[in-house]
Formats: sequence, C-alpha cells, structure tokens
Amino acid sequence: MSEGMKQQGAGLQRYWFPVLAGVLILAIVGVFGYKYMAKEQIPVMKALSDFSLENSNGSTYTFSDSKGKVRLVEFMFTKCPDICPATTYNMALMQKELKEKGLFGDKVEFVSITFDPDFDTAQVLQDYAGKFNADQNGWKFLRGDAQAVEKVTKDFGIAVLKQPDGSFAHTARMFLVDGDGNMRRAYGMAANMDMDQIMTEMEQLAD
Repeated sequence: MSEGMKQQGAGLQRYWFPVLAGVLILAIVGVFGYKYMAKEQIPVMKALSDFSLENSNGSTYTFSDSKGKVRLVEFMFTKCPDICPATTYNMALMQKELKEKGLFGDKVEFVSITFDPDFDTAQVLQDYAGKFNADQNGWKFLRGDAQAVEKVTKDFGIAVLKQPDGSFAHTARMFLVDGDGNMRRAYGMAANMDMDQIMTEMEQLAD
C-alpha cells in the first residue's frame, strides 16, 4: 500500500470516530426528545371537579383520593347490549397489559360509572366486574343517586337520555384523566377505541 493511501486511511479513521459518536448522541437525544414531546402533546382539555360516589364494595369513592394516578374513566350501564360491555372487555385487556408493565393500580386506575343506579346496585356491579375479571384494587365500579351521577356526567360532557324501554342513549366517549384531575383526552368506545393510543398515552402520563 502506498504512503498516500495509508495517510488517507488514517485520515478517514480519525474522522470516523467523532462522526459515529455524533450519530449516537443524536439518536439518544432523539429518543428522549420524542418521548418528551409526545408527552407534552397531550393537551389539557379542562380541569374536572371533584366528586364522591358509592363504590361497588360499599365504600365511598372520592375522585381526588386517586390524585397522582392516571385514570381511564368509562360511563356505562350493565344492561347495555353492545357498546358498554365491548368497552369494558377492551379495558380488561388493557388491565392485563398494564399489570405486566407494573402500572395497574399503583400508577393507573380504571373508573367505571353507571348512570343506571336503579338497576345497577352494588351487587350487580360486583357481578359485572367479575365477568370481566376486573381487579378492583385498581378498577372502581361506581354508582350514586341520579342527581349525583348527573353532576359527574355533565362535568365530563356526557349526554344521557333514558329510553322508554329502560335503556340509555348516551355519548360514546371515555376519558383520560391525569394525576392532577385534568381531562387530557376523550376516546371512542368499543370498536372505536384505539387501544394502542390509549395504552401509549396512559404510560406517557404515568411516567
């Protein structure tokens, strides 16, 4: 090999290391920068009012008692033939995934609120939770009188209309709430749930 080629090779080697180091640094910054930006891109929609309802185990549940936890809030009624049970089923799948990640209960909590307290007694809610293997250490099933529940649904922006057959027409939305009690995202229910997005955003806020 000629002396010129040796010098050229040495020169390339001399520049190769700082270039590689620069690329690695940019990659690391990019990963952490993306996570930071993704977290920041979940807007605060509104601050929610505190409320207290009856837990299915007979205790009183106050929303602010879960301050610091990310909460996924579902409005439902157990006699619902389609949207509500499909949504609860999807939540059960996410419960399993969150448990595997060590987040369920400690950092992320599920809240299901019925707007049919006449039928959905504490025992009915307990039975409903059991059908979906809901871990009630991190998943609360709540009820209250019509006035108390209406106050909560209005705060979340849920419209509810009782039908002549006893069923309910309602806004098909569920909500992501951060540890400070701010609504951060409204999602579709049942087949309109983007479970990957919900999981990602729950993890972002729980981080």
